[in-house]
Amino acid sequence: MSEDDEVEVYDDPIYNYGDKVVSTKNIRNDGTYPGAEIGEILVRKGDVGYVNSIGTFLQRYYIYGVDFYQTGRLVGMRKRELKTMEEQDMKITIRKSVAGDWEAYIAKKDLEAKIVAMENPGCWGGVITLDNGWRFQMPEMAADTRLPLTVEARKLAEEAEDA
Repeated sequence: MSEDDEVEVYDDPIYNYGDKVVSTKNIRNDGTYPGAEIGEILVRKGDVGYVNSIGTFLQRYYIYGVDFYQTGRLVGMRKRELKTMEEQDMKITIRKSVAGDWEAYIAKKDLEAKIVAMENPGCWGGVITLDNGWRFQMPEMAADTRLPLTVEARKLAEEAEDA
């Protein structure tokens, strides 16, 4: 399924109010931003802002109102146009599925995901990568730690993509 076929509103928003985000591309005025010419760049790739509001479009997509404080613009952005800017600690529950796959549940985002890469065997003390691309620095634990287990892990900042 392509990203445009996805119905985002079936899930909770991936960004919350106050999240620090960075634009992954230049955003031009499509005629909906007052006081700017059509085609004028409103947000440049790499501009930093904070999620100020969360709405929907066509009952399919979340639109994040992002306050780009350096330019004084509040611009509606889609999730594919944004990345998380800062590291943040989150509670993450680690478990093994019946099939033996490592899985993670992040309550703050109500997100269940498979762990697709681990820096260290047993996932403790290194970086893990989830199937959605999120990376977490896991705390040191004994390799034989009983699961499921909820721990405080650091979500690592995502880097803006190079064009």
